[in-house]
Amino acid sequence: EMYKKAITLFPNKSGAPARVGLGLASYKLGQVDRAKAAFQRAHDIDCDNVEAMVGIAVLDTAHLDEKLSKDYRTKSENAIRLISMANMIDHSNAMVQNHLANYYFKKWTPVSAVTVNVEKNSDVIKGSGPMNLDIGERIKIGPRFETTIVDEEDNMTFKIKDVWNGESHEGLKLWKKDYERVIALAKGAYDSTTVQEIQAESLFLHARVYHVKDDMDKAHYFYDRACKLAPDLSPARFGLAQTLIWERTHEVAEAELRLVVKKSPSATDAHAALGLLMVKSGKDKKAGFSHLKKAIDLDPSNPDLVLLEALALQQQESDYATALDRYRKATKLMDQRGQSIPWVVSTNMGVLCHETKKYSDAFECYEKAFNSLDKEEYYGATDAKLEDEVDDIRHDDNHMFWKYVDTNSTAKAIQVEEAKHEEKNDSENVWILSEECSYLNVGDHIMIGNEFKSEIETIDGKNIKLQHKYLNEIKDEKSDEDKKEPMKVFVKRCNGRLSHSSAISIAFNFARLHEAVGRIVAAVELHKAIVKRHPSYVNSYLRLACIARDCGSLIDCSEWLKCACAVAPGNPEVLILVGNLHLSLCDWQPAQRVFNQLLEQKIPNVDAYSMLCLGNIYFDNLKTPGRYVKHLGYAADFYKRILNRDNANAYAANGIGTVLAEKADLPRAKEVFNRVREISGDTIPDALLNLGHIYLALSKHNEALQMYQSYMDRTNTAGAQVTSKSKDDDDATVLLYIAFAYYDWAKQTESFNNAKAAPADGHYKKCIEFIEGAIKKGKKENVIVRYNICMTKLSAANCILQKENRGIPRTAQEVQEALDGLQESLPKVQTMIQWKKEGKKVPISSSSMLKFIQDCRQNIQSAQTALNDELNKEAEANQRREIQRLEALSKLKQKELEELERKEKEAREQEERERKAMMKMQKVSSLVQEWEMEAQMKEDTKKKKTKGRKGEAKPQAEAGLFDEGSSDEEDGGEESNIGNADTNANEENDENSPNNDNVETKNQPTEDDLFGDDDDDDDDDEDDDEKATEAKQNSIVKKNELFGDSDSDEELLDEKTTEENPAAASKAKQNELFGDSDEDSDEELVSASKRNNEDVKDTETGGPQKKRRVIEEEDSD
Repeated sequence: EMYKKAITLFPNKSGAPARVGLGLASYKLGQVDRAKAAFQRAHDIDCDNVEAMVGIAVLDTAHLDEKLSKDYRTKSENAIRLISMANMIDHSNAMVQNHLANYYFKKWTPVSAVTVNVEKNSDVIKGSGPMNLDIGERIKIGPRFETTIVDEEDNMTFKIKDVWNGESHEGLKLWKKDYERVIALAKGAYDSTTVQEIQAESLFLHARVYHVKDDMDKAHYFYDRACKLAPDLSPARFGLAQTLIWERTHEVAEAELRLVVKKSPSATDAHAALGLLMVKSGKDKKAGFSHLKKAIDLDPSNPDLVLLEALALQQQESDYATALDRYRKATKLMDQRGQSIPWVVSTNMGVLCHETKKYSDAFECYEKAFNSLDKEEYYGATDAKLEDEVDDIRHDDNHMFWKYVDTNSTAKAIQVEEAKHEEKNDSENVWILSEECSYLNVGDHIMIGNEFKSEIETIDGKNIKLQHKYLNEIKDEKSDEDKKEPMKVFVKRCNGRLSHSSAISIAFNFARLHEAVGRIVAAVELHKAIVKRHPSYVNSYLRLACIARDCGSLIDCSEWLKCACAVAPGNPEVLILVGNLHLSLCDWQPAQRVFNQLLEQKIPNVDAYSMLCLGNIYFDNLKTPGRYVKHLGYAADFYKRILNRDNANAYAANGIGTVLAEKADLPRAKEVFNRVREISGDTIPDALLNLGHIYLALSKHNEALQMYQSYMDRTNTAGAQVTSKSKDDDDATVLLYIAFAYYDWAKQTESFNNAKAAPADGHYKKCIEFIEGAIKKGKKENVIVRYNICMTKLSAANCILQKENRGIPRTAQEVQEALDGLQESLPKVQTMIQWKKEGKKVPISSSSMLKFIQDCRQNIQSAQTALNDELNKEAEANQRREIQRLEALSKLKQKELEELERKEKEAREQEERERKAMMKMQKVSSLVQEWEMEAQMKEDTKKKKTKGRKGEAKPQAEAGLFDEGSSDEEDGGEESNIGNADTNANEENDENSPNNDNVETKNQPTEDDLFGDDDDDDDDDEDDDEKATEAKQNSIVKKNELFGDSDSDEELLDEKTTEENPAAASKAKQNELFGDSDEDSDEELVSASKRNNEDVKDTETGGPQKKRRVIEEEDSD
């Protein structure tokens, strides 16, 4: 505000300094655009204002990106021009000098009038003229190859730090960094000011120069001075932490990085480095990963930060899968940015896939790593040459290291008739070359044409004999010219990948992948090629020794170890493998000398391993006469020394547990082994094995068997040996432990000597099964194991023979198996006695074997007797079972017959019921037809009566006699009479009533006057009435005939009721025909008193009266 007020009040007098002050204040407030405008205005007012020039240059280049900014080059050149002009104006301005020094620190300066020549696989460069280069100076050869000068042979020849792996070149341009100018400018800036912050920046520039030159001591000195002058200068403190990491003072470096992240919370590199240090130290991994996560959150699209997290995760085996996922995320980010994936990243991914048993993915990662090397200009595979036979790699599984090269020659197969001095079978594999080829040798793998591949067995001039026969023979109908058509010849040659040092680690890992998947031949071929190209590569010697040891070739193993010792004498890894080889051969003294030699080297990790092996040597030699207590004490002392240095060493703790178990302190030993399992996460299978021994000693056989089985599962899953023995020998030993556990369990169960001893037989069978498995696994004949299985069969036979005395059922098959086992064991033990008499080494006492033979013979006799008894018992039991079976079968058949008779009876009864029901339905049908006839007759009678009444009525008019409306009314009347049964019944009752007779009598004279009296009509009516009455009586008779006479309380309708109310009579007949149900009938069962009351009400109301069944109150009660 003050600068603004000054400029407003005095726009001319304030001048450029006021504008510069305003720009600095605006920049501090984050107003970058306003600051730029202020600096530009100051520069316009005073073009020689140094502060304005620097401000413009700094702000113009502050947010420039070399890859993203289109005008990066223009703006950067303009900024450097302004700073250079400022330096020319004021040579003593420290700020300008520091900015200029920073510019020259990044700039590559071409060495004028000089070019260099480089040769393949060489670390020496030769200049075309004198080159003014100093040792430690950073140079760039060509467009990309950067290295450092390490030695000067003369003014034109220099030795560089990195080897030139590309092809030989001449006349390459040389670039260098002008670090002398950087130091001069930084020193001038330091001397030109007393401001500590600017002096600290000058010291920081000094430190960066020495840091690039790998002069870590001077870099550390200047970083430290810069931090003391300006504690808030985070870049200098971060550089100080880097030099501390190089000096391996990780704790101090971690403290410095904490200060950096505290001062600059958004410093992603500081968070990442701090997190990586904390994870590697192992003290606070959770906090370390949180710092890495924070760095990634600050810059989520930065693949380098994700790679650092993956690098931290791969420190622990349990985090391999997560680390692999992080690597995949980093490669995805690189692809999105268009960056090529470095071969180092692909190699690490391949190793992680290998460790997590994703072998196909590991193969793809290694192939990508090789392809990444090929894309680099000075690395990767070169074109295979016909004369190149250095590597001698031919196996198909190593196809990434060879290719087929054209020999510029053709070949054709010799026909049988052309062979003069050779047999027919030999001539089929002989081919004639178009010309002799000096590059072909016996054993070369060649390809003829595009498909046929074989190996050369012999070469005789132009004739070559191949190992395989050409199967794609030409048919006889082809012409001779077609049969003799020559084909091109190609030969396998290495592509030169192993000539590059960067490819050696990938090739070694690829060979280890061959070992993991069982491609041993390809692995050995690749390891031999590596040591042939690089004789100092010790790891391949060690792997060849291990492969030879695992294949049982201890002589070859020893030879490879000698080569490794000659190449790297005193190498701890070599000595450790030599010591382990002696341990596997039980050569205790040579092994002890080797590990004592390693102990004298005082290497931290090697010391612990050496002491552990020495403790194991003493523990394995406890049976030495007179040395038990002394060796046990030495073993415990070595284990304790390891734990005193590292109390988290699970292997040493496991050794302490074995010492406690040997001293019979089983509870403490069990506690130690359980603690080892917790710490190691079951990565030490020996703890499981030792726990099994403890449980067995405590007679907890089930738990012991679980531990032994867990040990075998763990070792089989790990896929690598965990002892000095081979995998088969180790499995055989554990199987013997399991067999002994079952044997001891069986003996303990037999001690009950009653029915509780029944499971003992099964335990003995399991014991025999596991001993047989151990014999199959073992590579050597073991007399003691053979004797143990004979003793187990004797004990099992004795257990079966004692079953009868213990009240346990047994079978003849069990006795037969026991007898067979005894008969097999007896001659084996007799053979062992014969061996002992002949002087052969049999580590079993003669008295024990003689006692075994005596017991075995007695048990054979007892078993034969018991077998006969059991066979007789089983025969009797079979006979009883047969009788019982026949009786049961007879009862079953009898039951089936009874069931069949019952079903037939039910079928007959059902058929009879259906027949009666059919007859009843037929009768009902006939009765219904009669009812319909009866109703029709009644209708006819009513129609006649109606016509008669109409004929007697007085005619109203002549025209009315023939009126159609009266016929319609008659029809309507008829329909009404037919449609309502109750109404018809009432009308019939009315007709029969005296009132109706009176009406008819009153109307009769009128009809007589009009038409006269017709006797025939009266007679017809009387006849019809008689027929209707007779039909009703016949219906009643038929109903009695159909359903019989009932003795119930219901009364039949009398003849009088039928004559007075035919409809009611018909309804009554239906009720009598279908019966009356308490649930379905429309009539109500009422008492006599209630019925009388209802009849009275109906009479009074004039409603229809229905007949009801009458139940006397006495009957109801």
